[in-house]
Amino acid sequence: MALSRIGESPIEALSEASEAARRCNQFFEHDRRVVLRRYPWPWATRRVELAAMVDSPQDYLYAYRYPADCCYLRKIYSVLPDGHLRPLPEFVSYQIVSDAGGMIIYTNEPRVIAEYTADIKDAEMFDEQFCEALSWKLASSIAFKLTGNAQIVQMATNEYERLFLYAAADAENEQNVKTPELNTFIAARFV
Repeated sequence: MALSRIGESPIEALSEASEAARRCNQFFEHDRRVVLRRYPWPWATRRVELAAMVDSPQDYLYAYRYPADCCYLRKIYSVLPDGHLRPLPEFVSYQIVSDAGGMIIYTNEPRVIAEYTADIKDAEMFDEQFCEALSWKLASSIAFKLTGNAQIVQMATNEYERLFLYAAADAENEQNVKTPELNTFIAARFV
């Protein structure tokens, strides 16, 4: 799709021996992750309870390994004793750091569930509007090398931004989620 958008002939596979395939292959994974990270797509959202690590950090009580398939951490929930979730208010402290084994989440919460955008690689799971936006993102990445035309790059970039906004708005409209608001007395303390 990306090649068609910039006036190039389509390819059969990213692995074929052509300049167009090499350029698509060079940017596809990166662009896919960029578009995934940019919005909490419902079809790519996961909730997973994290297992506490044995070693705790000096400035927090608990450490959790960042989910391996996480593209973007959206929310962390504390699990209450009755098993229900309590969203962590914005002022509750957590920090993302890394070590030799990967990324780690530090917090003072004894039991947490992470809600995140998963690194979905199976294109069958993408919705059509995400595919549209991704194809324009990829088109903007490969256009100059294949066409040498900066106007085509700009057109593809503009189309990506436009279609991304439509895709995100439609994904938002498909849900009915209300974000809990802080009590006005509590919120006043943080102004």
